[in-house]
Amino acid sequence: MTTGVRQDREPEDLIEVWTLLEEDQERLRNTAGANRLGFALLLKFFEVEARFPEDAGEIHPRRNR
Repeated sequence: MTTGVRQDREPEDLIEVWTLLEEDQERLRNTAGANRLGFALLLKFFEVEARFPEDAGEIHPRRNR
């Protein structure tokens, strides 16, 4: 069972982990629109988890309301 990205981080940690650095932005230059956003999410997820997500719910888990 996969757990996805940790949810117990402080806002400062999230900013540090998920901010696109200059080298990240360079990797995104040849992509456009939704592809750029998707690629950025996969890139950062891979940096954090050392793997790619198995489904979209791992990047944005739905919470019970």
